[in-house]
Amino acid sequence: MICWFGNSSNDISSNKMFVYLKSSVSSRLSGIPIQESNFRDSISLFIARRKLIKDTFIIHEDVYLAPNSKDTLK
Repeated sequence: MICWFGNSSNDISSNKMFVYLKSSVSSRLSGIPIQESNFRDSISLFIARRKLIKDTFIIHEDVYLAPNSKDTLK
């Protein structure tokens, strides 16, 4: 194991607190071990969740299932 990718929430407003990298397994146990085989996928997901998606992106319950376009929200 290279490190632990913690992903404890599916809510955009929680990305800054509950999406993290640790050097050991988290006590929350919600996440995956980053290994050589999944390194690129894990780091890509971490960057997308932590850095690219702003916490004010969409205000809905199912934020990751909501459409990305304003035209479809009419």
